[in-house]
Amino acid sequence: MRAGRLWPLLVPYVLRSSRATPLVAAGAVAWLPVGVPAAVSGGLPLSEAVLLIRAGAVLLAMGAAFVLDDSAAAMTEVTPVPRWLPRALRVGVAVVSVGAGWTGVLVVGARAVGPDERELLPWAGLTWEAAGLLAVVLALAALGLRLTAGRDGGALATPGAVLVVVLAVLTPLPDGLQPFAQPLSKAWGPSRGVWAALLGVAALTVVVLIREPSAPAGRARDNRTEGEAP
Repeated sequence: MRAGRLWPLLVPYVLRSSRATPLVAAGAVAWLPVGVPAAVSGGLPLSEAVLLIRAGAVLLAMGAAFVLDDSAAAMTEVTPVPRWLPRALRVGVAVVSVGAGWTGVLVVGARAVGPDERELLPWAGLTWEAAGLLAVVLALAALGLRLTAGRDGGALATPGAVLVVVLAVLTPLPDGLQPFAQPLSKAWGPSRGVWAALLGVAALTVVVLIREPSAPAGRARDNRTEGEAP
């Protein structure tokens, strides 16, 4: 059966089997940093509001760390469905879910900014950051799947994502390479290029790692022989 015909059949299974609890929890918590100031005052300086919006982006990306996990991976090593197909669907679930949560964070975050600076909020530039963070987390999760026989990518993605964010914040970098530059600063434009590069590299890494490594020729022949044996 062609992969294109399998998508509709796999969607219900993927939705049921995905570890959605961390993603839902992160989506709920991600609104708090911007939701509380928006409800209480709605007059934050732009720099403070951007910091809180970034915190929401980090939380949403962290919630997606476990979405590729498959507790039944050991029991589904031999199936008519290529392993990459449900993983690609899980990536889609993460992208759609985080995208919806991120839209809410941005909308609420804009209300937290003071009226005088609200129009200066860089929606597109911050979205580059959120997309890059999500791609990095999914790449780490895909690497974790390779190291845990497809079961627990989140075990690597969660601490890995924390480490990436901490290094990005604390490492002294030239102005053009600072990923979390302040809006309206000279480093803001070049930093968008940094996020675009991270997004591209991480997305390519996900595409490569969600596929199963090719089995050695000898092993493949042994599997065929065992399948043909009476």
